[in-house]
Amino acid sequence: MHLLASWNLSQDATDRRIELYRGDLSRLGPEHAVDILVVSAFRNDYVPTPTSLIGALHRNGVSVHNLSFAKAQDLRDEFGCWISHSVGASSFDRLLCVESGWQGTPPELADSLFRALVPISISNIPTRTVAMPLIGAGDQGYGAGRMMAAVLRAAVGWFRRGMPLDVLKIVAYSEADARLAKDRFLEIQREDAEPREREANWDVFLSYSSKDQSAAKLIGDLLTSSAERLRVFRDKPSLQKGQSWIMQIADAIDTSRCIVSLYSPSYWDSVVCRDELSAAYVRQLKAEKRLLYPIFYRDTQIPSFFEAMHYDDCREADHERLAEICQDIAGSVRS
Repeated sequence: MHLLASWNLSQDATDRRIELYRGDLSRLGPEHAVDILVVSAFRNDYVPTPTSLIGALHRNGVSVHNLSFAKAQDLRDEFGCWISHSVGASSFDRLLCVESGWQGTPPELADSLFRALVPISISNIPTRTVAMPLIGAGDQGYGAGRMMAAVLRAAVGWFRRGMPLDVLKIVAYSEADARLAKDRFLEIQREDAEPREREANWDVFLSYSSKDQSAAKLIGDLLTSSAERLRVFRDKPSLQKGQSWIMQIADAIDTSRCIVSLYSPSYWDSVVCRDELSAAYVRQLKAEKRLLYPIFYRDTQIPSFFEAMHYDDCREADHERLAEICQDIAGSVRS
């Protein structure tokens, strides 16, 4: 493994790094051992081809095909990937398989990879160190420079939100891919400006399914009636026309004093809602104080990764209890 470039993203006295290497991920030495090794594949296709990481792992005794029959968690519908049980290899503990075709192409899945690590980190699965190839740049035929940009920008964004990951090792296999990846890595690093701490634009970010708009409006009204001039971000009523709604949502989550999520059956059916909750959880980890206030509004099955989060219960749509919860939240935000 030959180190080509490194990016230190340390925050709050915690050393966090993104490193680019040229080497063979199937032959990681003990000095490069990680919690999770990422592989990429076509949908439900784990054939060990001669030029793929899956093929190299197979030749070294690790069959992704066999591991796929007993996944520890299947997250393909939500994040386009699945994680294995412990493999017992000396250089990595588990495999995270990213599959194109579930939610998009490899460049589109780059962000999903890091979003998936957030709920995984809530469980007892170690996720502090991760190694990955330039997903999509092998048999799937995407350019090394394009994949480097997609992976690096997604990783930097999640590192800065506070994702619980210490070291990310990105490894290019061929000399040509390594050269292109290094050039793109250094270019993005030069262009990047260190983010400044932003003042809170909103007091409360309200995360809810579009099917629960009436309940969200009620909560917004209860919050604003509980505290004078409380600023509540509530999706469509708060978005500015002519600007990227995705960036406005991300900015609102990052600059709100707290995030209130409205648990209901439709909440967990929404990819956007789960993403908002993951981003809020990462912010809370980074801040080391409570920022996230889930409200269990209608009975539903909470995904296992999110079960450990504290929530306030007002099932089934108990509006008297809901008013009490909103008053407490407003008081916490204003204190």
